[in-house]
Amino acid sequence: MENTPFKTLEISEPWYWTNENLSDQLQIELNKDHTLKGQIVKTVARRQDNDDVLLEMEEGKYAVVHLTWQKFAYEDTLFPITEIYKNWQDIFENRILIDVKKF
Repeated sequence: MENTPFKTLEISEPWYWTNENLSDQLQIELNKDHTLKGQIVKTVARRQDNDDVLLEMEEGKYAVVHLTWQKFAYEDTLFPITEIYKNWQDIFENRILIDVKKF
């Protein structure tokens, strides 16, 4: 994983940088066959208006996950809703900037 050098950049509402570690909650919610199950991830940002979390993954990829804060894994691999992005430019252009404009 990168050392998140982009965190020196400003990020606009509704997103904000965080050092909060949400990987334990993520693993609780994931079905054994979910794409992120067992992945090493690092929480880097959250949305202030919902439960979307931006996670940095290995190999420079990113994921946005909508946590639900339940205390058990979903039976369905569709939940929690997860979107994978290939790199920082991909997530920034195709998610963060769009969220900022809609906010």
